[in-house]
Amino acid sequence: MLPFFLSVCKWSADGFRVGFWLSSVQTNKEVPLLEGMPELGTQTQVIWEDQFVSGIETPVLGLVVSASALLLVLMMERRKKKS
Repeated sequence: MLPFFLSVCKWSADGFRVGFWLSSVQTNKEVPLLEGMPELGTQTQVIWEDQFVSGIETPVLGLVVSASALLLVLMMERRKKKS
Protein backbone atom coordinates (compact mmCIF):
# COMPACT_ATOMS: atom_id res chain seq x y z
CA MET A 1 0.00 0.00 0.00
CA LEU A 2 3.06 2.27 0.16
CA PRO A 3 2.81 3.44 -3.51
CA PHE A 4 -0.82 4.38 -2.95
CA PHE A 5 -0.10 6.39 0.20
CA LEU A 6 2.87 8.14 -1.41
CA SER A 7 0.82 9.08 -4.46
CA VAL A 8 -2.01 10.43 -2.29
CA CYS A 9 0.55 12.50 -0.34
CA LYS A 10 1.94 13.97 -3.59
CA TRP A 11 -1.58 14.66 -4.81
CA SER A 12 -2.49 16.41 -1.55
CA ALA A 13 0.71 18.49 -1.69
CA ASP A 14 -0.43 19.78 -5.08
CA GLY A 15 -3.88 20.69 -3.77
CA PHE A 16 -6.09 17.67 -4.57
CA ARG A 17 -6.42 18.74 -8.21
CA VAL A 18 -9.20 16.71 -9.90
CA GLY A 19 -8.03 17.54 -13.44
CA PHE A 20 -5.23 15.93 -15.40
CA TRP A 21 -1.48 16.39 -14.86
CA LEU A 22 0.03 19.76 -15.78
CA SER A 23 3.58 20.36 -16.98
CA SER A 24 3.45 24.16 -16.79
CA VAL A 25 1.66 26.74 -14.64
CA GLN A 26 0.23 30.06 -15.82
CA THR A 27 0.74 33.20 -13.73
CA ASN A 28 -1.07 36.46 -14.59
CA LYS A 29 0.51 39.79 -13.63
CA GLU A 30 -0.97 43.27 -14.06
CA VAL A 31 1.58 45.63 -15.65
CA PRO A 32 0.97 49.38 -16.25
CA LEU A 33 1.00 50.52 -19.88
CA LEU A 34 3.54 53.25 -19.03
CA GLU A 35 6.05 52.81 -16.20
CA GLY A 36 5.08 54.93 -13.20
CA MET A 37 1.66 55.88 -14.62
CA PRO A 38 -0.84 53.17 -13.62
CA GLU A 39 -3.75 55.61 -14.01
CA LEU A 40 -3.40 55.26 -17.81
CA GLY A 41 -4.33 51.59 -17.59
CA THR A 42 -2.78 48.20 -17.18
CA GLN A 43 -2.33 45.11 -19.27
CA THR A 44 -2.16 41.50 -18.20
CA GLN A 45 1.20 39.78 -18.63
CA VAL A 46 1.02 35.99 -18.81
CA ILE A 47 4.05 34.11 -17.47
CA TRP A 48 4.39 30.35 -18.01
CA GLU A 49 6.57 28.39 -15.59
CA ASP A 50 7.65 24.78 -16.17
CA GLN A 51 6.33 22.92 -13.13
CA PHE A 52 4.74 19.50 -12.61
CA VAL A 53 1.32 19.55 -10.92
CA SER A 54 -0.18 16.16 -10.22
CA GLY A 55 -3.80 15.41 -11.01
CA ILE A 56 -6.28 12.66 -10.27
CA GLU A 57 -4.14 10.17 -12.22
CA THR A 58 -1.54 10.15 -9.44
CA PRO A 59 -3.60 8.33 -6.75
CA VAL A 60 -5.19 6.11 -9.41
CA LEU A 61 -1.73 5.09 -10.64
CA GLY A 62 -0.63 4.48 -7.04
CA LEU A 63 -3.67 2.28 -6.46
CA VAL A 64 -2.95 0.26 -9.61
CA VAL A 65 0.70 -0.26 -8.62
CA SER A 66 -0.30 -1.29 -5.08
CA ALA A 67 -2.96 -3.69 -6.34
CA SER A 68 -0.51 -5.21 -8.84
CA ALA A 69 2.11 -5.72 -6.13
CA LEU A 70 -0.47 -7.32 -3.82
CA LEU A 71 -1.65 -9.61 -6.60
CA LEU A 72 1.94 -10.63 -7.37
CA VAL A 73 2.62 -11.45 -3.70
CA LEU A 74 -0.58 -13.49 -3.43
CA MET A 75 0.29 -15.43 -6.60
CA MET A 76 3.78 -16.20 -5.26
CA GLU A 77 2.35 -17.47 -1.96
CA ARG A 78 -0.12 -19.63 -3.82
CA ARG A 79 2.68 -21.24 -5.85
CA LYS A 80 4.62 -21.95 -2.67
CA LYS A 81 1.63 -23.76 -1.20
CA LYS A 82 1.26 -25.95 -4.31
CA SER A 83 4.90 -27.04 -4.22
